[in-house]
Amino acid sequence: MITKKALDSEINNLVGLNSMIQAYEEIAASRIMRSRQLVLTNRAYMNEINEIFEEVISSYRKQVDLLLKDKKHASPGGFTFMNKNGKTLYLLISANTGLYGSIVKRTFDLFVEKSKDQNIDRAIVGRLGLSMWQQTKLKDRYYYFDFPDQSVDDNTLKKILDFIVPYEKVVVFHGKFQNLVRQDAIFSDISGTQEATNTEPADKDKYYFEPSLVKILEFFEKEIFASIFEQTVRESQLAKIASRLTTLDTASGNIIKQLEVVTSDKNKTMHRQQNKKQLETFSSRLLWGQT
Repeated sequence: MITKKALDSEINNLVGLNSMIQAYEEIAASRIMRSRQLVLTNRAYMNEINEIFEEVISSYRKQVDLLLKDKKHASPGGFTFMNKNGKTLYLLISANTGLYGSIVKRTFDLFVEKSKDQNIDRAIVGRLGLSMWQQTKLKDRYYYFDFPDQSVDDNTLKKILDFIVPYEKVVVFHGKFQNLVRQDAIFSDISGTQEATNTEPADKDKYYFEPSLVKILEFFEKEIFASIFEQTVRESQLAKIASRLTTLDTASGNIIKQLEVVTSDKNKTMHRQQNKKQLETFSSRLLWGQT
């Protein structure tokens, strides 16, 4: 039988744990307040920028094809500004610590599923993602980058950008914030390659490049590509914070339920002890009354 002292100790532990979780909830809520509006405001803008980026890349390729038909331009080398390596990179944005609910694991599972048996390069951001990758015991080669969970470090961001820019196609696997109770694991092609298809809508915009094609592509490659990737990182961070808040709220609810159960057990134990004392007292009186 569990003693009252043991129950008191469990109650104190549950109350302390719940207080700690509530403190983490307040921290997560304040971080969401700071980042949510920024991410959601930039999301629509960056989506449109990404579409323009893809269209510019597609239009650039068409222009090079037209120029190549001219006998004066026998080689595409004079018109190719972006020095790509022809490879595809799948990049996972995970986390450094836990308490982010299921979003990191779901994103990792999507990364493994989509990259399995693919002739691609892989890169992992975050120690938790690295640990999960190593646990899979997959022998595929990968690159690793450390990155903070709750902020954007410009120096580290530049290192990652310098690494991914040469790739022909860059697909980023990350969490996306939908609302406080829903965060989706998704992947995004941020390289501007999605418009490279044989069937293209007839009403697509046509582009004239001023001051030159090279200058426009230089701007897109160095500025827009970096902005799209940074927005993707911030999307992932917001999704993780929201997932943490949901997880902490669920944990707090479970603790409250457990606290109710333990408190009830304590009350039952106290009632049993009181009943036992009353019975002992009553028995003693009967015993003394018979002598």
